[in-house]
Amino acid sequence: MPLKKDNRVKEAYFYAVIAVLLWSTVASAFKISLRYIDFLQLVFYGVCTSVFVLSIVMLLQGKFVLLRRYSLTDYLRSLVMGFFNPFVYYIVLFGAYSLLPAQQALCLNYTWPVMIVIFSVPLLGQRIRFVNILAILISFAGAVVVAVRGDFSSLRFSSPLGVVLALGSSVVWALYWVLNVRDKRD
Repeated sequence: MPLKKDNRVKEAYFYAVIAVLLWSTVASAFKISLRYIDFLQLVFYGVCTSVFVLSIVMLLQGKFVLLRRYSLTDYLRSLVMGFFNPFVYYIVLFGAYSLLPAQQALCLNYTWPVMIVIFSVPLLGQRIRFVNILAILISFAGAVVVAVRGDFSSLRFSSPLGVVLALGSSVVWALYWVLNVRDKRD
């Protein structure tokens, strides 16, 4: 038994390292892509790629049969959720990337875990402790440091709209995931 658990831990670390390697290049990939194509085109290609990959996964797992079980309400809910993510999320995010340096947009977008905690209180009834509030305040202080590029004397943003879009993308992402928790479908 311990050997099996040890293999699962190694497998988890392997996937964690792969995820970090892939996500660590996303800011650069977005910025480079936006040099050559419009952000709406980037959203279009991203959605097409996602649909293609998801279709292959569903085919390999034999889950296309699930599509027949869903009601019209289920499909409408999926349509609304799909409108939020990927459509609105990526339009807002790529707008931020087009206005800000890649690292700045990435860091501001990565306030979504904080937003998830905040939204889970009113939308999921989660309790928040003092230590969570303290962590949220520290996280937002870090976002301010990134937004002003460490220059507190002027408190000017390189692109105020870019900062709003990057933070807005984290709001959209967090809302999507908090609302998606309620959807129990596969």
